[in-house]
Amino acid sequence: MSQATRNSPVTGFVLEDRDGTQLLTLTIPGIVVRVLTVAPIAVALAELHRVAPDVSWWPSFALLVLAVGSAGLPDSGVGLVTLGGLVAWWLVAVQQPATWSALVVGCCGLVFHVALAHAAAGPPGFAPTRAVVGRLALRCAGVLLATGGVAAVVEVAEEGGEPPVVVVAITLALVGALPWVAVRRSA
Repeated sequence: MSQATRNSPVTGFVLEDRDGTQLLTLTIPGIVVRVLTVAPIAVALAELHRVAPDVSWWPSFALLVLAVGSAGLPDSGVGLVTLGGLVAWWLVAVQQPATWSALVVGCCGLVFHVALAHAAAGPPGFAPTRAVVGRLALRCAGVLLATGGVAAVVEVAEEGGEPPVVVVAITLALVGALPWVAVRRSA
């Protein structure tokens, strides 16, 4: 095991074979990203079992194993299977979803997606700068804020029966504003 050199972008420990091929790279940011890949799936599955306590545990265990696999192989298709499996398992297992429970699972899916995309974007062991992490967190918070706004509108609409025109207009405005904000920030 060798430590990264001072001029290298890798900040951690690298396990190499005799030819110099990197076999394993352990860094603090890499470990944090991997935890942020697996933990949201675990939280979403815990929420699923809180809402639907009588469902079987084996699909949840399989999804957790897939989440661990996607953390280890972030640039493979395992992450897509994990996210699709989480959505499918939620739709099959939960018969009477509450708006806020669905919001928690949706937020967990977003954090999983962002962490996995970030892990797949750079070389193994690369430490992101504070600016990159800040931009990711800000964009993620914007999506979560808009999603929370839509959830609040849905909750109000559920209590009143048929949604009034104003509630539908607010929902459409929130959904329509998100792409505009995303385009404006990237320009």
